[in-house]
Amino acid sequence: MSYNSSTEANCVCSKDIKKDEESNFDLVLKEKWMEAQKNEVFRYILNIQDSKILEGKYHFLVQLNIDRGYKRRFPENIISMNQPFNEKDFNFTKLVSEEQIMNLNNTDKDDITAINASPIEYCHSLLLPQRCKQLPQLVTKHSLVKAVELFSLSLSSYIRVAFNSLCAFASVNHLHWHLYYLKWRMLLEYIVRRRCLQTLGITSLLTEEKCGI
Repeated sequence: MSYNSSTEANCVCSKDIKKDEESNFDLVLKEKWMEAQKNEVFRYILNIQDSKILEGKYHFLVQLNIDRGYKRRFPENIISMNQPFNEKDFNFTKLVSEEQIMNLNNTDKDDITAINASPIEYCHSLLLPQRCKQLPQLVTKHSLVKAVELFSLSLSSYIRVAFNSLCAFASVNHLHWHLYYLKWRMLLEYIVRRRCLQTLGITSLLTEEKCGI
């Protein structure tokens, strides 16, 4: 069984990442996530059978996670990026207490983190900002601030915070962000800024420096 697919071949772009550190947040997240796995709260035990880096300049990482395809909750029928919230469909107000990890500076459980019951990576969890307001899957200022705050709580070089919108593989139309650890450097962490800025038509900030964590 393997929680993630880091191998010598996969870590070519990860070799200059410093030795990983953990904050109290990282320790709690990992402990609660493993506890949920021990208590069989997940739909399956994460087991990535294979992975590879695709050819080309972007070095995309692809992983074989068969259980994700067959055992996840059936995705909601999404037909519009502005699709309104529907309380009759599955949403994150229906989570059982065993799925919830921690409250984020509130007492009404409106901003919380919870496990993703169908994980794609180690400690795959969800940030659920203003959960009780039943907002659709559209980025809000509050959710973006919470995502940055959550990211800042970690000391790990491998932590990732991600958002997927409706019609871009979001399967639940209830505001959420993804959180997990991935031992692979993303393109934005090492791409040459000059290329990025030229593409955007920005010349005043051109530099040969590379983006870092």
